[in-house]
Amino acid sequence: MSSVERLVHLLSQTKLFGGLSVPDLDVIAQAMRPAEFSAGQTIFQRGDAGRDMFLVIDGRVRLSILSAEGRELSFAHATAGQAFGEMATLDGGVRSADATAVTKVSAMTLSQPVLNRLIETSPAVARAVIRFLCVRLRETDQQLEAIALHPIEVRLARLFLSAIKLQGLAPKNGRVELALGMSQSDLGLLIGASRPKVNGALALLADQGAIERTGERIVCDIDALEAVAEFE
Repeated sequence: MSSVERLVHLLSQTKLFGGLSVPDLDVIAQAMRPAEFSAGQTIFQRGDAGRDMFLVIDGRVRLSILSAEGRELSFAHATAGQAFGEMATLDGGVRSADATAVTKVSAMTLSQPVLNRLIETSPAVARAVIRFLCVRLRETDQQLEAIALHPIEVRLARLFLSAIKLQGLAPKNGRVELALGMSQSDLGLLIGASRPKVNGALALLADQGAIERTGERIVCDIDALEAVAEFE
């Protein structure tokens, strides 16, 4: 597989461009430019202007925000075939999070002027952008619903399952060790709950056999977590 063919394949797996035809994806691929980042390098910071979106070719990128106490809360990772930085690039707004290379990262970038030109000249790309924005809006609605309507243990279970998926962790005998690297107060910030309520929800999940915890180390039982997360 050539580098262009691989790039077209990776683009077809993204939420933004998935579903486009190969010719459309090839046009996008030809418009992208390579970028390299060393481990620990800041790619962009929250509040920066959104001039480019990124597609990871190799490596891992951490997306995070800072808590009021100055702690870094890592809420997602982007690995090979995953895009990040799309929203600020689409609307010309500022970045909503920090992006940091966890490992050496090879990426491809698409600038805002080029993306705008593709939207203006290609109905298929314009429709893909509309679909992407609708999905993001639905996801935001679901997150707000989860905070407003679901018990805290359900929110935690869904957060743990999402973190396992985003970090690409493979279960062994149905169990996964998850190192979140954040305090109960930090967890509370992500799910809209106070530290004491998070502590109570963690204890409940442990009583139900969904997790075992030692400090910030959590061993998750996938089936039990999914049973809690699907509670209505």
